[in-house]
Amino acid sequence: MSSAIDTAGRWLEVLATGAVAEWDGLVDPDFSMHVPFMPGESPEPTVGLEPNRARVAALWAAWEQFEFTDTEIHAAADDPELIFVTSRSVAKTVWGAPYENRYMIRLRVHDGIVREHLEFMNPAPVLAAFEGHL
Repeated sequence: MSSAIDTAGRWLEVLATGAVAEWDGLVDPDFSMHVPFMPGESPEPTVGLEPNRARVAALWAAWEQFEFTDTEIHAAADDPELIFVTSRSVAKTVWGAPYENRYMIRLRVHDGIVREHLEFMNPAPVLAAFEGHL
């Protein structure tokens, strides 16, 4: 397993817990995050450690529990810093709504630091779980 794959695995563990304080030393100060199909998402990536930390902390306040499952992590054959992740989630909101989804995530990792996170997921489960809360 490569260092970039290890970093990607650690990133997903930290992300799933919403522990944004643990981003220090794991996430680049110029970190770029974009989830284009997330309801309410900007058409452009959010850039910067603090803006991304704030947005993830706000979203994770809605989760009573969240877990990534069936996760596969692979580096691109021609670029070991380019990481592809497929995963599922099982979660429950603080208001009791169940949530499950599937993800395809593209990460850019350099020297053990996550620099970029591009995530694709189905917006329908988000809309259902967050109905009346968005």
